[in-house]
Amino acid sequence: MAAAADDFTPPWPASSPAPAPARGGGGVYQVGGVPVEFPYKPYGTQLAFMGRVITTLDRARRQGRSHALLESPTGTGKSLSLLCSALAWQRHYPLRAPPAAAAPDPFLHGGGFVADDTQQQQQATPGAPEKPARKKSAPTIYYATRTHSQITQVVRELRKTSYRPRMAILASRKHYCVNQNVCMSDQIDENCKKLLDDKVQGCPEFKNAQKLSRHPSLQTGGSYEVHDIEDLLRVGKQVKGCPYFAAQTLAEAAQLVFCPYNYLISPIVRRAMDIDIRGSVVILDEAHNIEDISREAGSVDVDAESLDSLDGELARLATNQAVAMIYQPLHDVIEVHL
Repeated sequence: MAAAADDFTPPWPASSPAPAPARGGGGVYQVGGVPVEFPYKPYGTQLAFMGRVITTLDRARRQGRSHALLESPTGTGKSLSLLCSALAWQRHYPLRAPPAAAAPDPFLHGGGFVADDTQQQQQATPGAPEKPARKKSAPTIYYATRTHSQITQVVRELRKTSYRPRMAILASRKHYCVNQNVCMSDQIDENCKKLLDDKVQGCPEFKNAQKLSRHPSLQTGGSYEVHDIEDLLRVGKQVKGCPYFAAQTLAEAAQLVFCPYNYLISPIVRRAMDIDIRGSVVILDEAHNIEDISREAGSVDVDAESLDSLDGELARLATNQAVAMIYQPLHDVIEVHL
């Protein structure tokens, strides 16, 4: 499938990044017909960078999808420019005249601005409660980084701006668990699930997850309106609520969602976290890491003993004429690796 790709490299060499902008001088700047609030007086290259972002998003709105590859040396305010331009476009989205409807592509999978197929109904998971459809005035922005620590750095940049979108940070139980009996263990995921399955004791923090997600400090105007992982942990410990599940609740209504790459790249993680990126703006920061992350997401480590056991089971199934056509190819693959 064809995708539009824009390469943009600022005129200064990578070996000599632009100097940090001085404090003050911020204001509202018209970029691509969108008023962008920027905390400092932007360099021309930053304006050009933001212009490419807005142009790509406008093209996506017209055509149903679009991609851009934007390059900028370290220290040139790339994250700040990405945040300000994307959030300005999102805020201005309902005010702009909608373009002619573009036919959605049913074979599109992830990345850039993803076409929203309003006719396609997701198959409900048996036993799972149906979620009411949420009408959003503008697409959700997913901002993905390689590590959780990089998310903290981007949140620090967000605090410099005047934008205060409803936000959420998706992270693992390892980063979010506050249950003293679970967070100190070596198998946090497994122990958390066991505790949730315990109908007698259960997890008290899980029961207070909604209380945490509705905490005044996390709402508009609250002290943690813009928060990082540590902030949510701090409030979670105060109210004895689970930050892991509270973050997922916050993400349902969020305008800006931060997460590591694999939350968007891995279909298994997306299903587990109930992430639907259709109709969303997806920003992959430091995207040169994507190949390695994608390989990791599609790889699995299996020890020789497990592989040998699997080979025996597949060999047995391959002799069953009723299912031989299914299991014989799998058995052949295992044989190659033994």
